[in-house]
Amino acid sequence: AARTPQEYEAAINHLLSFLNDRNTRAEIRAEAKTNPAANNGAAKEPLRLENGVMIIDAAQIAGLGATDGKAYGETLQKIPQMLPQAKSMVFDLRGAEELSGDEAATIGYFTDGFMRTVLPQILDANVTLGSTRYRMHNGYAPQTGFTSGGYFSAFAYSTPGVLDGRGKTKMPPAVFIINDKTLAVGEFLSGLQAAEKAVVVQEGDLKEELGVATYAINLPDNVRVKMRTVELVNADGSVGFQADLVVPKAPDGRDAALAEALKTLARTDFKRPANKNSVSAALQTNKDKTYAEMEFPGAEYRLLALFRYWTVINYFYPYKDLIDKPWDEVLPKYIPKFEANKDAADYQLTVQQMVGEMQDSHGGVRFPTLSKSGEKLGRYYPPLFVRFVENQSVVLEVLEPNTGIEKGDVILRVDGETVEKYRENAAIYFSASTNQALQRVLHIGFLRGQKDTKVKLTVRGLDGKTRDVEVTRNIVYNDPRWTPLNINPRKTPVFEVLPSGFGYVDLARLEVRDVDKMFETIKNAPAAIFDMRGYPRGTAWAIAPRLTEKKNVAAALFSRPILIATDLSNGEDLRGLNYTFTQYLPEASGDVYKGKVVMLIDENAISQSEHTAMFFEAATNVTFIGTPTTGANGDVTTLTLPGNLGVSFTGHNVRHADGRQLQRVGIQPTIKVAPTIRGTLAGKDEILEAAVKFLQTQNK
Repeated sequence: AARTPQEYEAAINHLLSFLNDRNTRAEIRAEAKTNPAANNGAAKEPLRLENGVMIIDAAQIAGLGATDGKAYGETLQKIPQMLPQAKSMVFDLRGAEELSGDEAATIGYFTDGFMRTVLPQILDANVTLGSTRYRMHNGYAPQTGFTSGGYFSAFAYSTPGVLDGRGKTKMPPAVFIINDKTLAVGEFLSGLQAAEKAVVVQEGDLKEELGVATYAINLPDNVRVKMRTVELVNADGSVGFQADLVVPKAPDGRDAALAEALKTLARTDFKRPANKNSVSAALQTNKDKTYAEMEFPGAEYRLLALFRYWTVINYFYPYKDLIDKPWDEVLPKYIPKFEANKDAADYQLTVQQMVGEMQDSHGGVRFPTLSKSGEKLGRYYPPLFVRFVENQSVVLEVLEPNTGIEKGDVILRVDGETVEKYRENAAIYFSASTNQALQRVLHIGFLRGQKDTKVKLTVRGLDGKTRDVEVTRNIVYNDPRWTPLNINPRKTPVFEVLPSGFGYVDLARLEVRDVDKMFETIKNAPAAIFDMRGYPRGTAWAIAPRLTEKKNVAAALFSRPILIATDLSNGEDLRGLNYTFTQYLPEASGDVYKGKVVMLIDENAISQSEHTAMFFEAATNVTFIGTPTTGANGDVTTLTLPGNLGVSFTGHNVRHADGRQLQRVGIQPTIKVAPTIRGTLAGKDEILEAAVKFLQTQNK
């Protein structure tokens, strides 16, 4: 609603006022003046003695450092020469002009250098300075549940610096004068106050607390937001700087601050006021509010869901560069979508669609109860078990008689729409790394709808003939006839020696406690087939080291985003910073198996399954047989959105030990073998049969 830059500035400042932090605020950018050597009023000598008081115009001297290096050095040399004549000292740190960002950085640099050069010559004892604390995020700490990724958010405290006092005599009483343009001295003054080596006089109010650091965000209409990134920590643990005396700026041009400084030096009864910030600010949780009471959040909170999700993915999703479309396009695309939501189901479906843009098979939405979106899409299915075989939607089981559908029927049309278009329309609510992953999850809930509604199907039978059939949706998603088909556990022994003489191990069912027994069973087999068509139970760390005699074997490369407030620099984008490490195979515990190793894979292998494959390939010359895996690896983390919706995504970028990409690619088979419709209907395990045939050929 803002119509002018001033109204825009006021609106943003109202928003930011809830942070209760004057250092984070909006302002209309003023043209910076470039006169870094200027000071209050007419320029005076930067060093002078007045009635035994040595007055050092530190701001003016720092300005000399930026404009005249020779004069700057000569001035610094005069200070110890004049010091014996001084009974007391005034350090004038007041700046006079608003400086541009680059000029402020330059003057801040020379001010810091001045303090580090001059103060040790004056101090008669060491002084510990104030320190800083700031936020850091190493990966994205989960908002709900837990993760194996080790991601965390924290406050980092800088180690306090120390000024080594080298003065030969007792330090004269000193007063430091500051104003709202004073730069880069917060840690020094905090330490001097704590050591009772100085009194600080403040001229007027400070727009920005001394000792903080801010990051500038430029917005339209010449409005800029300065966001606090660092805060000062005093020696007593309190947070924030506080001057000892505050003097209003005199309207008649008198230097009231200097007069107060001289008056203070003449007093013998001065007592420093108690620090209002005597207790360190409590650390707050990083958990976002879930707004669980809002089943259908208002428009503002729906937009908050969008902004929260978009921002987390923008800064913390390690695979953002692998998304097909630029992430910047997602935000404007979804603003009108969220605004248009009419009810909770609409909202939840929009969230699901938004999460799908991430193209991560670890991405999904968790609902606090049965979802309204699920209710709208329907929770009932026709009595058909459909899977994606030979790139077609194929009926593999018919759960009730007299449906008109037969096993092996290929679905061609759904309610008059081509099955390709039907799949495309349904796919928008799924986040999938690859097409094979998409088709797997899509067909788990294929043909869903409302209870007792009918779906018209055009199918092609095994005889090649096409027919139209109408089937009723009458099976709920958790029907006991349905669930075993989705899980599809293998009924063979978990590990055995096959009639062919080769070892067989089902990694989806093998427990860690049985690894030794498994190796004992297959130890004499010339080759072993490890079946990774499913999800393992953490056995890779015990098995892979026993497939090699090599030591210090690199198995995978990890990286995750790391964001540190002090790395923010105006005008720079530092989203490319990462915390990286190499994962090595553990030490072997048991004899090494030296036979040929084959691993069976397909689209059911995801995450730890794919990591298991990487461990095996690092350990030995494994042959992968089957079809590509899902292509999603890296420990999962979560965020929460209004309505108490949980969203998951991959937090680590995990690559093969040689740097090859895994995400959105998957483990690729050495020998590609895809199940056929007829083979599947006949109950054949064509991938396992191909592995046995391959090994028999190799053995010959």
